[in-house]
Amino acid sequence: MKQFFTPALLEWNQNENSRSMPWKGEKDPYRIWLSEIILQQTRVEQGWAYYENFIQAYPTVKDLAAAPEEAVFRLWQGLGYYARCKNMLAAARQIVDQFHGHFPNTYDAIQSLKGVGPYTAAAIASFAFNLPHAVLDGNVFRVLSRYFDIDTPIDSTTGKKQFTALAQELLPHAQSAAYNQSIMDFGAVICKPQQPACSICPLSKKCKALQLNLVGLLPVKTKKLVIKKRYFYYLVLQYKDNIYIRKRTENDIWQNLHEFILIETPQPADIPTLQAMPVFKSTFVDMSYNINGTSAAFKQQLTHQTIYSQFIFMSVTKQPEMPGYIAVPRTQLDGFAFPKTITDFLKKRELSLF
Repeated sequence: MKQFFTPALLEWNQNENSRSMPWKGEKDPYRIWLSEIILQQTRVEQGWAYYENFIQAYPTVKDLAAAPEEAVFRLWQGLGYYARCKNMLAAARQIVDQFHGHFPNTYDAIQSLKGVGPYTAAAIASFAFNLPHAVLDGNVFRVLSRYFDIDTPIDSTTGKKQFTALAQELLPHAQSAAYNQSIMDFGAVICKPQQPACSICPLSKKCKALQLNLVGLLPVKTKKLVIKKRYFYYLVLQYKDNIYIRKRTENDIWQNLHEFILIETPQPADIPTLQAMPVFKSTFVDMSYNINGTSAAFKQQLTHQTIYSQFIFMSVTKQPEMPGYIAVPRTQLDGFAFPKTITDFLKKRELSLF
């Protein structure tokens, strides 16, 4: 089985793989790294435009390292998992400071970069430098678990070790870049999570999961994803033509992005309920305010959380004291990086209701 697997996969890649991506076949390690960071937790279709925008704005790692943080976050806006962006900028500066602006060319040095794990390091090492390191992402786990009928959970320590060893064993050292690209593309277009194309699969005659009718049961995971619901009420406070915003600094979602005054509740709440909360009272103590209306409800689905948001329009006639917040002219809000929920709200131009 093993002797058949790698040659068949490489033959499929050469003769039938038509999957097109702008970074495919790229040898510039900076561009490969950029694409890999963008594609973490992001579909190719969504990440494609972001990749091209970043390459245009920052053609080299030195350009990215010198960029203002706010500008980089603005370009990233909408991709989610903003820790990736923060780590990416830190890694670019690390390359400039520690590697004199030259992208490191060994697996260990690449993995020393901020935000780079074993998979990303293997991808860069093989694609840019053709080093013999096998990639192991969701596509690879799926292909290997089905073809070899491995039911060891892929999210277990044992499973990770088992699949890592197998992936490395199957890797043809002289063709590591081609092989890694082959197996990832194969998992994306043939051995798909749902409705895999078994009828045209060149590996089907030796695929154990297909023979045993187990394709739909593999790969195995032990952890069940639990989705947490959170309710965000944004108080859009206006004084004259200024809106009050702050940067999120907590170790939570959307760190380093901006937001309006936020009250989070465990359940949906109405305005009287919000006004009765201590956090609301302490924010507007001795302050006369008007509530001018509310927005429609917004929903943003994250991997582990569902965020339900609503925006409450408020105004004051006397300049408020808002420690930790900055007053921004309404026309200049587009210059700040916000979570997708808030950018969706701003695109609806609901601020015109004031």
